[in-house]
Amino acid sequence: MNTTCEKISSWHHLSPDWLNWADQLAPAAQKINRHLIDALDLPALARAADGRALVVLDLASGVGEPAFGIARMLAGEEDAALHGHVIASDIVPGMCAGLRARAQAGGIGNLSVVAADMEKLPFGAGAVDAVSCRFGVMFCADPDRALGEARRVLRPGGRAAFMVWGAMADNPLFGAMEDVLDRVLGTGFDACGHDICALADPGLARARLERAGFAGVDITTHRPVGRIPETAAFWVPQLEMLFGHVMRSATPGQIESIHSAMSDRLRPHIADGHFRVPMCFHVVSGKTPLIKFISA
Repeated sequence: MNTTCEKISSWHHLSPDWLNWADQLAPAAQKINRHLIDALDLPALARAADGRALVVLDLASGVGEPAFGIARMLAGEEDAALHGHVIASDIVPGMCAGLRARAQAGGIGNLSVVAADMEKLPFGAGAVDAVSCRFGVMFCADPDRALGEARRVLRPGGRAAFMVWGAMADNPLFGAMEDVLDRVLGTGFDACGHDICALADPGLARARLERAGFAGVDITTHRPVGRIPETAAFWVPQLEMLFGHVMRSATPGQIESIHSAMSDRLRPHIADGHFRVPMCFHVVSGKTPLIKFISA
């Protein structure tokens, strides 16, 4: 099993790549984040809190999403009845530094940043009302331990929602990346420690949440299809955010080969002058049971 230091090392060199693309990718991220945020049902949590400010913990926040979107909601931007605070967390100090700087630049005042390993959270039991995690839990050395920690820090009646990638076969972009990087550089997801499909099976994902102590587990599957001009090398952000350190070590000729091969591999998804590449992800959510008092 990887140690915490090894997990940090596997991501710390990617912080500059994430920061480089953060602002450009934010609008697209916010579109799919809505599915994750909806699963938290923050209005219901606010009603149950009876006026108390909500506390939401976002795990593996990277450089801001979906923590920023949730914080804006809890600042009353969409619903005046919603108010509270977001704790944005990431295991990588460089991510946390970038996240903090972007929050300050964006004037997001109801958000704090904590460097934290989601497999060993530095919070007491029942400390938060909700836990969110966007495309992060599958990268843990022990996802079950991370799910258990999320359950532990939730208050009774709290909710957690995890966005995870579907199968590689349902995500052609990732399949192309795996094939092209293996052929050109002899590397890929496994070699870089990215088990991107670790929670792709909905049945197993449900069982893991239930085993962690969540009740009312629900899974929704989403299959959006982008529409990007065929002249755009739209795969570059994902390549750099997941394999930036490898790409920086490649020769100019190898980089050219990678982009040419990615274009060829994804060309079957072109229609009417646009890439129409499908993607697949699941939102897996659950809640903590309310404490029931039984009179004598």
